[in-house]
Amino acid sequence: MRKYILLTLIVLVPFVSACCGIPDIGDLIQETGELIQVSGNVVTEEFSITGFDQVEVSHAFTADIRQGGEFSVIIDIDESLIEYLQVVKEGSTLKIGLEPDHRYVIADAARRAEVTMPDLAGLDLSGASRATISGFKSSAALTVGVSGASGLRGDIECADARFDISGASDLTLRGSAEDVIIDASGASRVDLSGFPVADASVEASGASRVTVNASGRLDADASGASHVTYLGRPSLGTIDTSGASSVEPE
Repeated sequence: MRKYILLTLIVLVPFVSACCGIPDIGDLIQETGELIQVSGNVVTEEFSITGFDQVEVSHAFTADIRQGGEFSVIIDIDESLIEYLQVVKEGSTLKIGLEPDHRYVIADAARRAEVTMPDLAGLDLSGASRATISGFKSSAALTVGVSGASGLRGDIECADARFDISGASDLTLRGSAEDVIIDASGASRVDLSGFPVADASVEASGASRVTVNASGRLDADASGASHVTYLGRPSLGTIDTSGASSVEPE
């Protein structure tokens, strides 16, 4: 009898949720606290923040980050989320996201950021956020973190670069760097075929895929059904593979 009751509940709960306007679990950013639903009305806010060279984006925002001589931060956001919006500078980092300790029903809610800045030294994306970068040319190093099903695309020229990509996230960049360190995990994807570098050090795990374009030395460690593909005819340094993984030329 208990099996029949459980089966009935499994069938009825999605039906009742749809009929009563209860949000589907996939539409929520899962945090504890008050449930916040969206209005559908979009407002634009401009922030007078300067003096940053790093950006952190969270809560499923979409960000367009461009190089420019002057600083500019413009946010398009659902009207019901405006009081929970957090756009602040901490040290040299611009942080864009929503207040913690709420559950946001925001699958279709507007959350867009347009950021203009002279230099980009660091970028961190989390919580299903997406970003594009364009126009940056620097002799400084670049550090990028992409996690939680987030994604980054664009172009940049920099000195040394470090990319930490995790949690089913993806990275596709064009441009160039001197040396690069890549750590990809949790079914992530990294495509640097159009981003030539000198030396490259790659660690890929958890069914991740990395494509790197190196002309100097390549060190690679691939595990857990991961695959590292390389272009540019690098000299092979330390190469380790395990668990149905591979390191091979394109």
